[in-house]
Amino acid sequence: MTKGLWNYYKLIEWNIEHKLKQHPNMEFNQFDTNFDRFKYIIEDNGVRLIKKRMASGSDTFVEFEDIGSKIIIEKSRKLIWLILCLLFLIFAILVFVKRLNGGHVGNGAEIFHITTSMFFLFVFFLTKKNIIYLAQSDNTNAIEFIGTKRYKQKVDDFINELLQRRDQYLIEKYSALNEFLPYNQQYNNLVWLYNLELLTKEKLNKKINELDNIEFRTDSLKKNQITNIIGFKGSDINDEINDENFEE
Repeated sequence: MTKGLWNYYKLIEWNIEHKLKQHPNMEFNQFDTNFDRFKYIIEDNGVRLIKKRMASGSDTFVEFEDIGSKIIIEKSRKLIWLILCLLFLIFAILVFVKRLNGGHVGNGAEIFHITTSMFFLFVFFLTKKNIIYLAQSDNTNAIEFIGTKRYKQKVDDFINELLQRRDQYLIEKYSALNEFLPYNQQYNNLVWLYNLELLTKEKLNKKINELDNIEFRTDSLKKNQITNIIGFKGSDINDEINDENFEE
């Protein structure tokens, strides 16, 4: 049984890799105003995110099982720079008014304060953050993208391609049925795919009927045996199944 299970997994992996290799690894690069560089690579079983900053860097790999479809848009600015901008602008106005009233003011004082104010305004816009996150429903495993207008369409296209490759991978890996894996494990994987909207209700019922007709190699693999669930990443099946999914 162990040898058969091992051969089965190798066969599944080979089939998935063979089909995915028809689509070469897709790469996508981004640069922001802080001179940060982002590189995304869609690989056979997930996506790799390489970040390079002025003084640091990171290389993160996210498996397809951990990639969600929830889009989060975050926009932020550092208000301290805007406050400094307004403060020096007020100083410039006060110096100018004092000069008009005959007060003693240094040469070019207004120009200095206005120039400094414009500098802080420039920094304020330079540090503006516009981020798009691709995350799971509970906001975990978020993948970060630069969401400026310059990259908006390219980010949308990349996310669409990433989700299509993820869906293809998950369907190929978790909808395949065989006599070496426990019934409950395969059943729960099918439900998981259905809850991800990767299987229609009709396809789910068809797959379950096929599963019911499998002649398992040992009695311990048959229905109602408690097993670990591939594809659920530690979540409880009771949290995944909605009763209405199985109403006829």
